[in-house]
Amino acid sequence: MILTVDILVTIAQKDVLLIRRAKHPFEDRLVMPGGHVEDGEELCEAAARELEEETRLTVSSKDLSPLLVLNAIDRDPRPGRRVSYVFWIDLVDRTLVETCRAESDAREIVIRSIDSLVESEIGFDHWLALEKMKEEIAHESARVS
Repeated sequence: MILTVDILVTIAQKDVLLIRRAKHPFEDRLVMPGGHVEDGEELCEAAARELEEETRLTVSSKDLSPLLVLNAIDRDPRPGRRVSYVFWIDLVDRTLVETCRAESDAREIVIRSIDSLVESEIGFDHWLALEKMKEEIAHESARVS
């Protein structure tokens, strides 16, 4: 089993920061920044590192919240079974993402309304994390109302 992490970055709980993948698999699809956990690395540290490597956005691993685990056997077409722990961070200040640059596996940084995304443009099974986040936001809005 190969352990990976992904990070869902929302902005004021309405926009989401994604990357357009620069390579196979799912080249040109939108995905959350993420990647492999290195030996001796905590999961949240790996998520913060991957986010910085792919977008140049620096966040504290202490500010990340666990969102869900993606573990379907066929979730990644590459050899080996990959299980991804998905973390979430909400940034209240949009200016924090204005300096992001596509690096590493990213061809482009994409910031979109979470409600404007459709499953067919999302790579891997990251659509499941986006759906979970929509549910979380809806529950929070209902609780505040």
